[in-house]
Formats: sequence, structure tokens, C-alpha cells
Amino acid sequence: MADDRFLAIFFEEAREVLQALESGLMDLEARAEDRAHLGRTFRAAHTLKGAAGMVGLAPIAAFTHRVEAVLDRIRGGQLAPSAPVVSLLLAAKDHLAEAVEARAEGRDIEPAADLGGQLDALARGEAMAAAGPVEVEIPASASLSTYKIELAPRPDVLRQGIDPLGILDEVRELGETRIEARWDAVPPIEAMDPSTCYLSWSIELRTDADPARVDELFLFLDPPAATEPVPEPETEPETAGVSRPIPPVVAPVARVRVDAEQLDELVGMAGELAVLTDSLEGLKLEGAGAGWADTLEALERVGRRLRDATLELRMVEVEELFARFPRVVRDLAERSGKRINLRLGGSETRLDRTIVERLAEPLIHLVRNAVDHGLETPREREAAGKPPTGQVDLVAGHEGDRVAIRVRDDGRGLDRSRIHRKAIERGLLPPETGVGDPSVLGVVFEPGFSTREVAGELSGRGVGLDVVRDTIRALRGEVSVETTPGRGTSFTILLPLTLAMIDGLLVEAAGGRYVVPIDQVEECVELTEAIESRTMGRPSAIFRGDLVPLIGLAEAFGGRPRVGPHRELLLTRRAGQRVGVSVARLLGRVRAVIQPLDRALGGLGRYSGGTILADGSACLILDLPMLVAESMAGRPSPPRGPHLPPN
Repeated sequence: MADDRFLAIFFEEAREVLQALESGLMDLEARAEDRAHLGRTFRAAHTLKGAAGMVGLAPIAAFTHRVEAVLDRIRGGQLAPSAPVVSLLLAAKDHLAEAVEARAEGRDIEPAADLGGQLDALARGEAMAAAGPVEVEIPASASLSTYKIELAPRPDVLRQGIDPLGILDEVRELGETRIEARWDAVPPIEAMDPSTCYLSWSIELRTDADPARVDELFLFLDPPAATEPVPEPETEPETAGVSRPIPPVVAPVARVRVDAEQLDELVGMAGELAVLTDSLEGLKLEGAGAGWADTLEALERVGRRLRDATLELRMVEVEELFARFPRVVRDLAERSGKRINLRLGGSETRLDRTIVERLAEPLIHLVRNAVDHGLETPREREAAGKPPTGQVDLVAGHEGDRVAIRVRDDGRGLDRSRIHRKAIERGLLPPETGVGDPSVLGVVFEPGFSTREVAGELSGRGVGLDVVRDTIRALRGEVSVETTPGRGTSFTILLPLTLAMIDGLLVEAAGGRYVVPIDQVEECVELTEAIESRTMGRPSAIFRGDLVPLIGLAEAFGGRPRVGPHRELLLTRRAGQRVGVSVARLLGRVRAVIQPLDRALGGLGRYSGGTILADGSACLILDLPMLVAESMAGRPSPPRGPHLPPN
């Protein structure tokens, strides 16, 4: 077994290669004549096989070889990449992904004998048992060529991560071989360096493989010279000569890998610097010389640069997330019998890696709902004057200082009247709520809500959209829905760029201080008694001609409401409606490094974390959308929310 360091690198890179393999397989049927695409897809399998062999994962290497053999026949024009063939290859890719993850966790999985047997049958030119005949075209004859190969690795080849013995194994797979090792460069045992390669090999290979296939033995090396067989002297007319020493590996670095713990530590230091800067700002306000102010300004400048640089290290393109959805949609289309075209947009948009990793399940829920609830069958679409193929869009982009991700479909749309009726029947909305009220569509995110009488295979059991909402809220984001009958539905997710650090407002309420993320607040205004009113027994206020529901932060924490003319109002939105949250005082703006809460507080959804203020005191960070949702739903609050008294 290989060194644990090499295994860790293998597991990380194998996931990327498997994703590339899946992307190649997804386009295989449509790009059957694209030689470059076929070559890239084949090389993905070849790379995985070689890497698995080098780190001693023989079962993974052997199974990947079976996939490679099928891809080789497709590339050679002997096997058509029909839908059943591609589905089989995708199933094989899934098995490989499961095997890689199992080995990464130190366990094994059952060998996929049936799957392997079907791959072997295709590689032999036999038809698939359950998918009808496979288009096979076998060449009438194949001529054998003989290659002479000089494999002379440089001494540092082992330190470059290349195992020459793995290359020899691949040579043997191509045909008849005669391999002779050369020992003349091997020093006495006491002078040997275990990380140095002293051997070289003389190889004679007799094969019917074309020169390009021989070339692929050296994919990990610099591009070699042309491999067309070159005739030897007339005494051996059928023999071709090729010389292939292995040069040192010099390749561009695709991505810098950073240890997650070191990165978190770096982000933490940037946060400490921000706290120190805030503290010095306070000293400046108390009065100090001009030199002190200049030093503080320079410190702030450096702190911002350090913060931006460390946060940038956490950012990745959402392409890593979007890349899995062509496969998801293909599988959903097969299971639902619907025709679906998936359009991806904004894949270059960057987000915190933690957010990207946790977005997969919510987006899968939304895409599944778009297919099952939204899109009609081809016959239904044609009857409605639509093209038979439905459209699903998955698009990312920036909106202000946040990232918006939208899942849109051009299906039947949500039935607002039915949602309204079901919500009132279940007590989720007051009976007097109008069907056009903005809160009606928000009901679809309530736990267990569904308008379906019978659950479908993909969805309809009332499980999913509440999970989406809760997951997005946990990421300090929000989700909303818009729909047009007969034209489709759009779900919009708004997310912060990063979870590591926020700009926030420090507020006072219920005898404690709290931080509110500034991206959750539209506006801050002074609340006066003159604009307050009550509507249907609930506090509200008239603001710029609009009636705005009011929530008191003190009351939400079970305390007494503060009365008087000097209160502040934080304006936010819920389900498209403006809502005001009143606080006793607005204390200023802070930069906060978010620390996760202890398990004892983690279940309280109204808090998204904690932070340390400039004066060294601890402070809770509010999740304003969750707090508003709890208050407007009339959910009981704890006797008094955990808080810290002001200094």
C-alpha cells in the first residue's frame, strides 16, 4: 500500500477525474464523431487506472480497465455510444466513485460482478443483454506491428510520483512482450538511495494496437515524438523502432491545495486583526495625535488586504457544483419519461467553498421538483402549444454583495389557488388571507406541505422544500419563489459570498447586545410613536406610505417592549414583504469573525453564530430572517433569549 500522503492526493484527484469522466460520458452520444472529446473521455479513465495502480489500489485499477476497454472500442469506431451503452458506463463510473470514497474511509465495497460482466461483454463485441443489439463493427483483419522501446527513466522519476513498473504492466496488456532489465547503473547496496531509480528496460512489443494507443502508455510524460512504426534495417523488415526515455515531469500546477485547518487559522488571524483595528478606532475617537491616526489607517489598510486575501482562498467557482447536474437531469428524465433540456449559466461565479459543498442537496431538491411538479409530459406540452422538450435553467450571478442562484422551469407553474386553499385548511394561513397575498407562495416551504393527493416517485410527500429553506438559512441566505400559471416557476436563492466573516450592525435590545448581518438589513430608520399603528391586532407602522408589520426584538426574547421616541427600526424582507424589527439602540457597524455555536445553542435557529467584539466581550449573531419567520408565525419564544448584558 502506498504512503498515506500519496493516497490522500490520489483520493482528491480521483474525485476530479471521475467528475471529468462523467462530463465526458454525458456528451458521448451527442459527440460521437468528435475525436478530441472521445480522446479526453478515454484519457480520464486511463488516468484514473494508472493513478490507482500506482498507489496500490488494484481493484479500482482493474475495474477502470474494463471501462477503458469499452471506451477504446467506442473511440475506434467499433461500438456506437448508444443511450444504453452510455447508461452502463455511467453506472460503472458511479461504482468507481463509491469504491474511491469507500477506500478513503478505510473500507471496501462489494465487487460489481454483473456490471463488470456487462462491460466485458461490450469490450468483446457482444450485445448488451437487456438493451437489445449493440451496433458493432469489427475490422476484417488487423495487422501486427513490432515496437522496440527503450525505457530509460531519469533517476528522480520515483520522486516525481511515477512508477515505471506500472508502465511495464500496461505495455504487457497491449500484446506479446519481451522485457529485459538493465542493471549496469545499479550501485553497491550500501550506496543505494531508495528514492532513486537505477534501472532501465529494453522492451519489444508485438501488437495490433495503433500508434496512438502506444502513445497513451506515456500520458504522464512530456509529449513524445511521433509513434508511426519505423522500419528497421532490411534484415528485420516487420520491426519498428521507438526510443522513449522518461523525462522529468514538468507540468503547470492546476490548483494550489491548501490544508483546511491552516486556512481556517489564517482566516481567524485576519479576524483578530479586524477586531484589533476596531479597538484602535475606539482609542482614536478618545483623542490621540496625528501620528496615531496615520498608523491606524495603515493598519486598517493592511487588515483589509489580509482579510480579502484569506477569504479569496476559500472561494471556488460554482462550476464544481453545477457540473453534477447534467447527470442528475438525465437520470430524472429517464425515470419520469419527460424530455428535458438543462441550461447552465454563470458557472464562473465564485462562492465560499463551504457554501458550495452544502448547496448540492437543496439544489437537487429544487431541480427534482421542477421535473416532477413543474414540467409536463411531451404530450401535455404539445397540447398546451409548447415544444415537447421542457426547459430547466440553473443560473448563478451577483446581486449586490450577494450571490443569487436560480432554478427556473417553463412548466405548468404553481397553482396559487390550490396552495391558498390547502394552507387555510391546515391552519398555515389565517382564513382572511387573500389568494394574492405575498405570503401564500411562502407556504410551500412549510414542513410537510404538499398539494398532491398521491405521492409521486420523485416528490410529492411534502418533504424537501422545508429542508431547502432550513439549509439556506443555515448558510445565512434566503430562498423565495415566483410563478406564472402555464409559463413556469422560478426559485431564487440569495447567499453571502462567505461564511467566515461578515459586516454587521451592533444593536441593543432586551438588555443585551447582538450583531445583525448587514446584508440582512435593507435600511435603518428611527422609529417614532407618530408612525406606529396596529393592524388586525398586530403592531405595524406606516413607512413611506406602506404598511409595515413590526416585530420587537425585546418581545421576541420574552422581555418588555421599550417605549419612547428613540427606537431604531431595521427593515428587512420576508416572502417579498417588507418587515420592521425594532431595537432599543443602534450602536454602530462592526466586522465580525463568525464562530460556530456550542451544541447547547446550535438548535436555536435565530442565532447563526457568535463573535468577539473589539472590547473583548462575546456577542451572538442574529439570523434575522429566521427570527422574523418565528415571530410572524406566532411560534412560542423561550422565556428569555440567551444574551449578554451590556458593559
